Amino acid sequence: MIEINERVEVPAAPRIVWDVLSDPRAVVDCVPGAQLGDRLEDGSYDTTLTVKFGPTKVTFRAKVALELDGTAMIGRVSSRGRDDQGGTRVKTAMTFQVVAGQAPGSSVVPIDAQVEISGRLAWVVESGAALVVKRMSGEFTERLAARCAKATA
Repeated sequence: MIEINERVEVPAAPRIVWDVLSDPRAVVDCVPGAQLGDRLEDGSYDTTLTVKFGPTKVTFRAKVALELDGTAMIGRVSSRGRDDQGGTRVKTAMTFQVVAGQAPGSSVVPIDAQVEISGRLAWVVESGAALVVKRMSGEFTERLAARCAKATA
């Protein structure tokens, strides 16, 4: 099990950040290597995520479900999927909340996630997870800030 605890700081007001984070298509634009497919009858989405672990590139296909509470600005995301080869399974549970930052007009987004990986590539994914999470969260933060800046312009 991989535990992820990140704090994303965004130079935009909480409501603006929430509006972006509650839009699945906007979020996918902020996640490097992610693509959002169709919305399914049960409200979940088909997604893909391609991640590079050192010299190995892995594409995961998953079904992602969202629970969004716009009043409290809290989101829960769960996913189940597998790699393109079908030998590695991934299950993710994540929560996030948008809160006011210390600087006026800024926000903080604490993100907590648990990722379970099993199968053929589990050792590759787990060994490179810390570096990949750090790289992806940095890119996500930059893209989220840019998208929020466009929303306020």
